[in-house]
Amino acid sequence: MRIKTLNFKLISILLGCLITICACDHRPPEPPPPPVNAQADGIYVLNEGLFQMNNSTLSYYEFTNNKVTEDLFLEKNHRGLGDVGNDLQIYGSKMYAVVNNSNRVEVMTKDATSIKAIDLSGKQPRKIAFHAGKAYVSCFDGDVVRIDTTSLEVDGTVHSGSNPEGLCVCNGKLYVANSGGLNAPNYGTTISVINLNTFAVEKGITVSANPCIVQSYNNQYVYVCSRGNYGNIPYSFQKIDANSDVVVKDYQLEVLNMAIYDHYAYLYNYDYSSSASWIKVLDLNTDMITKENFITDGTNIQTPYGITVNALNGDVYIADAYNFTVNGDVYCFDKDGKKKFSFAAGLNPGNLLIKN
Repeated sequence: MRIKTLNFKLISILLGCLITICACDHRPPEPPPPPVNAQADGIYVLNEGLFQMNNSTLSYYEFTNNKVTEDLFLEKNHRGLGDVGNDLQIYGSKMYAVVNNSNRVEVMTKDATSIKAIDLSGKQPRKIAFHAGKAYVSCFDGDVVRIDTTSLEVDGTVHSGSNPEGLCVCNGKLYVANSGGLNAPNYGTTISVINLNTFAVEKGITVSANPCIVQSYNNQYVYVCSRGNYGNIPYSFQKIDANSDVVVKDYQLEVLNMAIYDHYAYLYNYDYSSSASWIKVLDLNTDMITKENFITDGTNIQTPYGITVNALNGDVYIADAYNFTVNGDVYCFDKDGKKKFSFAAGLNPGNLLIKN
């Protein structure tokens, strides 16, 4: 009887220790494994077409079956996209195409089915950016238009400067490049800083002539590509500190366009006089060029016209417009600069957008 009692007590003690150990284990559960073969669905290409030809198109390349749809917008909506497609972005569940000479912003589902064409008559919209449920559209008439992304109605307008082009949100502010592109030779030299709470211009930052492209990095810096006067004032590439709103670096690089991914900027130049071009990689953490020539396998891009990076795998896509009068192509490179594949696009493929 005594042995049975001891065994029972021993079992009780061991069980109690086990319960205590389990109760004290506060380790969080293991995170679920990442999805297998996670990848984007495809890539959209907004083809500008030619001015006053009303021939802008929206190409789509599907990754799973390597299928190219020449004009998905036409296929879905049985009408053309319009005259000169300038920008294409996805925000939330909708896709937005800025069609400059048609004076509208075409709002679509992510499969390119039209939801609404927002009329911006006389304003010549150029680029679009988003923040906190609002879309901001730069317009060549000098204004930035604010659109509510739920009602799809214009709910505000502010004057930015001469022919505003690229715009981006950084550190809670909207930065707008006032290009002055229609006022040659008197090109613009300022970036407007707009308070998003008051929707008013707070200040202007002086940069190189003809600023056209702005992109934010790490919610701390704004990078600016300016195009000069296409003569004795060359392209430039500068960095603005979004805390002080001061230009803190001029890279002495003639950059036409860029795409930022991770802590790298993929930069390219194209000289319209000589047709010479290059594509470099800049480390944004060190401000050093890490690759003087991004493409390493000898693939030739004749006229780089658009660039983006697939954030899911680091693939770099570069559009080639050739001579601006024939249909272009889009090339996909891995992070080491080696070509993976290419596909046919439309006339002047200027904007590339990954669909996730």
